[in-house]
Amino acid sequence: MREVTQIKTSSAAEGFKIPLSGFYAIALIYLMIPVLVFTTGYLKPGIGLTAGVIFIGLTLVSILDFGRDINGKKLEDNDSICLPWKFFIVFAVTALVLSFITGVGEFIFTLQDHPFRRAILRDLIDYDWPVIYDYATQTNPLVRDILGFDSGNVAFCYYFAYFMPAAALGKLFGLGFANVFLLIWNSIGMFLTFIGMSRFCHRPSFAVPFVYTFFAGLDALPDLFYAITHYEAWLWLEGYVPGISYVANFTEYCNVFNQVVPCFLVVVLFMMQKNTRSLALTCGLLLVYSPWAVIGIVPMAIASLSRKEEGCGKGITAVKNILSPVNIISAIALLGIFGSFYMSNSGAVDYRGFTFSFYEQPLWFIPCYIIFVLVEVAPFVLMTGKQHKKDAVFIAAVITLLALPFYRISGMNDLTMRGSMPALFLLQIYIASELAKRSEIQDVPKEKKARNKLIAFYLVIILMMFPALENMFVIFGSQLTGDQSNAENIGSFGNINQAEYAEVIEEQFYVEDYNKTFFYRFLAKD
Repeated sequence: MREVTQIKTSSAAEGFKIPLSGFYAIALIYLMIPVLVFTTGYLKPGIGLTAGVIFIGLTLVSILDFGRDINGKKLEDNDSICLPWKFFIVFAVTALVLSFITGVGEFIFTLQDHPFRRAILRDLIDYDWPVIYDYATQTNPLVRDILGFDSGNVAFCYYFAYFMPAAALGKLFGLGFANVFLLIWNSIGMFLTFIGMSRFCHRPSFAVPFVYTFFAGLDALPDLFYAITHYEAWLWLEGYVPGISYVANFTEYCNVFNQVVPCFLVVVLFMMQKNTRSLALTCGLLLVYSPWAVIGIVPMAIASLSRKEEGCGKGITAVKNILSPVNIISAIALLGIFGSFYMSNSGAVDYRGFTFSFYEQPLWFIPCYIIFVLVEVAPFVLMTGKQHKKDAVFIAAVITLLALPFYRISGMNDLTMRGSMPALFLLQIYIASELAKRSEIQDVPKEKKARNKLIAFYLVIILMMFPALENMFVIFGSQLTGDQSNAENIGSFGNINQAEYAEVIEEQFYVEDYNKTFFYRFLAKD
């Protein structure tokens, strides 16, 4: 939702060119396909068909309305994204390679969360939808002791819609085909985001895939401090203070690609919209992929209403834009279906409270918070704030990043890890734009102050690469030495192989007494 200079090439023959409205349509359809698979496969036939028609209708109306201003006037359709072919090819190859090395499709050594991702895809293929587990199928006696039941059924609840197109094809052609498709599907999402990000860089630039791959906080600094002191509060690379963490992009791709890839694409579409009449659909789609990310994008969406050129207008125009049919119907449909689905497992967020209340000495939260902000937020706000200090959405993103650490939900604090994704990605868009601009500067500034700023800028860029490089070292090193990535530690949520996973699975993925919940009583297939 920000006016930017379009990227141009001298001739359409010299590069890839797509109208902005065409890109919006393709990206929105990409995000909507898993929704349609879910409604078709999980809901009662009549409800699923109705919901599918509604979502298709919302998508079409949003696409047709994309090229209109806040007053509904059609804008000239001469706005497009143009990229030289070399950038187009590099973007496509980078998306495929990045998906591959972060473990999508399970073709390489994978990091700690992948046993869960494997189980999700496998169970969506092997079980009928909705997925229901029978405690009696658990063969590990230690698992049975932890779960505490020998019989009875539980439902599978998680934000797994991203896997559903691959799972649907896997039911026809097998798990191997599903993994290949998931790799391609994930690469398409990344590729579309690269193209969308290029829209905001004013020029074709390799800074786009670079920032998308390597963005992180300056975690190298606390990690170095830990290497020297071995202080007890350190848990993992991005968990250097208790109860708070903002996660590096590469780490996110390695563990929760199903949340972060669609989240980043949603932010791109949100930034491109020229009116607010489809705001609830665009931002609301995050509920399908990551309920936590919705918390992070809501302040940005509210802030976008205040923009003069691209906001909701004034007076009756503002009311009509905010209460547009697309916004109202999208909110009802998404909350009614996916909100009720996630609420059926509300026990998964019982571990929550103000972050300082989890400290043995609550006052220690203050220095931890200050250090965290200095490492994760301040450098990037300083790099981009001058250009965007009057941008309401930017201000809302910064405030969100400063506010999230005060509250904790779940042991690892999913609120900060995932709720921060939209705001952090907005900073990434602006950082990529700044890096693209600075990469064209040939001469070193003569003024000492300007020269120091340039050095500081590139020092931050270099330091932020550390988490990705460390994870790459683990992945490639383990792959070369033949280490196993624990592919079958879980196997299936319906028959858990290793007991150490049972408690987490019971808490995060199982719904007991599911027939008493709204979703399974009224919406889900029998």
